[in-house]
Amino acid sequence: MSSKKKISIVIPAWNEQAVIPELGRRLSQVMDRCTAYDFEVIVVENGSVDNSFGLLGKLHEQDSRFKCVQLSRNFTADGGVAAGLRYASGDCAVLMDADLQDPPEVIEEFIEKWEQGYEVVYGIIRRRDGVSAVRKYGNKVFYALVNYMTDIGGTSIPQNVTAFRLMDRKVYEVLNNMGETNRFTRGLCTWCGFSQIGVEFDRADRFAGETKAPLTDIIKEAIDGMFSFSFLPIKVVTFLGIMLSLFSFLFLAWQLISTVFMGSSFEGYLTIISTILLMFGFLFLVLGVIGEYIARIFDEVKRRPLYVVKNTIGFSDNFAEDPHRRLPGHGNGN
Repeated sequence: MSSKKKISIVIPAWNEQAVIPELGRRLSQVMDRCTAYDFEVIVVENGSVDNSFGLLGKLHEQDSRFKCVQLSRNFTADGGVAAGLRYASGDCAVLMDADLQDPPEVIEEFIEKWEQGYEVVYGIIRRRDGVSAVRKYGNKVFYALVNYMTDIGGTSIPQNVTAFRLMDRKVYEVLNNMGETNRFTRGLCTWCGFSQIGVEFDRADRFAGETKAPLTDIIKEAIDGMFSFSFLPIKVVTFLGIMLSLFSFLFLAWQLISTVFMGSSFEGYLTIISTILLMFGFLFLVLGVIGEYIARIFDEVKRRPLYVVKNTIGFSDNFAEDPHRRLPGHGNGN
């Protein structure tokens, strides 16, 4: 049995057949340089409709360090990450995207920081290539909102931090034991604590294909982060409700006093209609915020698995029978 430390690299992939050969080549170069470690690369094929699974099978035939977990459909990037971490067996795990915007070469810097004692090493984007001004501004707004509206143990998520990171085994096992359905991985990693440090890198344009993370996904991720780690939205609407109720009470009292003691007629139908519309608009806003929390509660109480495994490549037949890995969402290894 090897005495080397083992590093698991977890990569969710969805319709990435144009990238997989280059991804395999660059990861192989990194692993071949880091001879002091054993590696496994777990690519989670997340319900692709192209030939991604077939290419991953060929990659495993060429290099047994590459393994694959095929899901029965697309379970979003968070579902893919959860599946990959459940199948990881390394002393640490590296999360990265398949599109090569996360340079595999940075993994070597992650390992250096890990060996220095840091338990979480996350990537920080120093420069983005091929990104529009709208997207850059959207990212700034995203981090500002998430850090302002969330409470993650008194800590904040650094600006421009990515999901590209290394986590010690003790950290990713904490994530594996979390049963949350709506996952904001960056927030969960911050919430876990442990000693953390960032490594800056330049993010290139994706190697091939189309982006899988449009601006709408950034907005959704910001909303998930806010509602997963903060009660501030519901506290804000409660405060607004109190203020509007107080204003309405004072306005009604003034109208009554004017009518009874000053003989003023109760006029201003436009004002009344506008006030009613304002109150109904606020009411639906309150219901929307409450609905976001109720929807998340509904997701959690259903206890559905985060993913469903269809096939695996590179894992032993008894892998899924390991009681430490026989968790919701696992299928049988092939």
